[in-house]
This record gives sequence, C-alpha cells and structure tokens, in this order.
Amino acid sequence: MKQLFLPTLAAISILFSACTQQPSAPKEPVIDPTLPKVSINGHIESMTSIAFEWKPLRDARVKGYYVYRNNPQAADEKLNRIHAVDGRFVSHYSDTALQPNTTYIYRFSSFNEKMQESEASETFRVTTHPVLESVSFFDSIGNLPRMAKLIWRPHDNALVKGYVLERQTVEKPEWEQIATIEHRLEAEYIDKKLDDNRVYKYRLRALTYEGIKSTPSEVVKVSTKPLPKPVHNLQASTQMPKKIILKWDANSEKDLDYYNIYRASSSNKTYNYYVKLNETEFTDEISKDGANYYYKVSAVDKDGLESPLQSTPVHGSTLGKPQMPTFIDAVVKDSSAVLRWKSNDPRTHSYTLIKTTKESWISSKTQEITGIKGTSYAAKDLQPDVQYKFQIMAVDVNSIASEPTAPADVLFSTPSK
Repeated sequence: MKQLFLPTLAAISILFSACTQQPSAPKEPVIDPTLPKVSINGHIESMTSIAFEWKPLRDARVKGYYVYRNNPQAADEKLNRIHAVDGRFVSHYSDTALQPNTTYIYRFSSFNEKMQESEASETFRVTTHPVLESVSFFDSIGNLPRMAKLIWRPHDNALVKGYVLERQTVEKPEWEQIATIEHRLEAEYIDKKLDDNRVYKYRLRALTYEGIKSTPSEVVKVSTKPLPKPVHNLQASTQMPKKIILKWDANSEKDLDYYNIYRASSSNKTYNYYVKLNETEFTDEISKDGANYYYKVSAVDKDGLESPLQSTPVHGSTLGKPQMPTFIDAVVKDSSAVLRWKSNDPRTHSYTLIKTTKESWISSKTQEITGIKGTSYAAKDLQPDVQYKFQIMAVDVNSIASEPTAPADVLFSTPSK
C-alpha cells in the first residue's frame, strides 16, 4: 500500500478530533451490500500511532465509517469494532496509544442511518515503529568533588524532545530516574550532592514528543573524588613554657590546600575549629601555665573536601609551675629577719621573696625581691613594732614561678631599756 506524506501525526490528530464522535451501533454487524465499500488511500505510522486516509464516499446514504482492529495480545486475529467515525465527508482516522514495534490488523466499512454497514474494505497489517535507539555516544567524567559529569552526543532524530537520565547504586539496584533534560541539543548533565569516594552507574534514554522513552544507552560508571587521607603522626608538646607545639606528617595529595586544627579543653568535649594553616607545625601560644588542651587536625584539598578527623585526639599541655618550696623558719636578729626554706623541685633556678609590710590597720605594701640563689635570705632594716609577712616562690629558667608559700609573720619589737 502506498504510504501518504502527511504533515505530522499531531496535526492529523487535531484534524480528526472534531470528527470522531461515536454514534451507537449494533453489536453484531448488519450488512447492506448496496452500501459503497471504503477504499483506503494509505496509512502512516509512528511508535504509538497509526493514521489512515480514505476517499470520502459521495453516497448520501453513508453516515460514517466503522473501524475494526484486532487485539495483538490475543491468540487469534479476530477484528473488533473499535471506533465509529461520524460523517461521510470525513476521510482520516488516527489510532493512538498503541504499543511500539507491534503489528495491528485493520479493516473499514461505511454505515448508514440504520447502522447497517457495507462489506469490509481490504485488510491492512501495519506495524508501529520500534522504540528509538538511545544516543550514539554516552560517557562520564569522574573523580569530581561530590558530583559526576555526564556527556553525550545529541540525538539526530527530530522526534526527540529531550532525555531522561537514570542512576543506579549498589544500595539501590533498581534504576532510578533522576533528571529530565528538556532539549534535544543539550549534551551534558552534572549530578550533584553525591557521596564521597562512591561508585555510581548511569544510563540515558531519549524522550520523544509523544513521551516515549528510547532504549537505554550503554551504562557508564563514575567514581566521585575521595576525601583526603587522615592526618598521621599528630604530636603535641607537654613541657613547653607558655605554648603547645603541634607537629604532623605532611599529606601526600597533590592538590592539598591547607590543614584545619580543632581544639577542645577536654578529650570528650566538642572540638571547635581553631585555626587554618598551610604548614605541618603549629605553635599554640597560651598564657596559662599547666594548661591542657586536646587537638585534632584535618587535611583539606583544593575542592574543599576535608579528611576525617582522628578518632583519638592528641593531648598537649604547657609547662606547669615548679613545686612550691617548704618554708623552714624566720629568725629575727637585731633589725633583720633570717629566712630559711627547702627546695622541692630540681627545676628551680632561683627564688623570689615576697615581703609585705603592714603600714596601718587597713593598708600594706608589698615588695618582691627576685634572683635569690640560695635557700636562705636575710631581710634587713626592719622597723621596730612593724608587722611583716614573708613568702617564698621557686622560679625556673623560664621565669615560671611556683605558688607562694604560706606567709610567715615577723614582728621586730623595740628593744627594752
């Protein structure tokens, strides 16, 4: 049968939409052999539609046309009446919502006002088009930070409206539609918000204007970029005065950008971001002696991906105060007070004497005498009947002083005459 060259099936459907009202008809055909038979000019088909054209019948008795079609799922080829086209001047019919790559059998007849019909037309076997093949080229670009880039060659069939992208993972083996690309000439898609160092599978289907999906493309695998490796050999000092020095091994990633340091005052507290730096050593300046802190360090690459933190923090502390000396006695002799004490810490480099002089019942004056090398000291020029208090602090080479001893009271009384 000669194929017709009609504009589009969509245009045919619009043309027919006003001509397909179905009058009631008897279930069993009643044949009037005098009615003219339908002569089909031809047909065109797509994946889901088949359209016919015939010569309009001039016989005034003709009120319309019956369409018969088989059920391709049935075992037999029995034809059933599926439609009545109202109007003898109508010359087209479009059968829609069909299955792709499926053969359908048709025949036509005219009918009169009494719903009697003519003898059947020629029988037609028409096969719908198969589903389109997908794009001819589909590939991926991996090792991107939490994303995958998919590229393809645009489909060359003008029936294609756009594309449907599908994704599969080990956890979700069923293919999931994740995106619809609206235009046929689009050639890439970036899938974002993915997991780090994860394998994803993708395939692409072309989508026609009729909403039909093509066969799937070849499957491509994409691995997202892994996080930088954890920082190793993290160490923290515990005996440095007024500071804690952190050191660690440099990471081997070529695109490493910087390191983040996190600090907490207790090993089981929240680790807050503390500082960002490019080196593998950091000095934490701390004014407090014997301060304790806990640290974790991460590596960050140029894409902003951050390595996992250590499961166990490193402990650092500043050098503590020296042990306080033990005060032995304070002996008053003449106008002097001879003070003696005992050292309790080998770190002690010198001593500081704190001399407090009571000037009135509400005021006093304090003086520090530094650099004492021995474990005794003579405080001279004491004033008679004045109350003095003396305390000793041990001082190490870093000028870190111990806690002062308990005050020793000294009173230089006026000699009796």
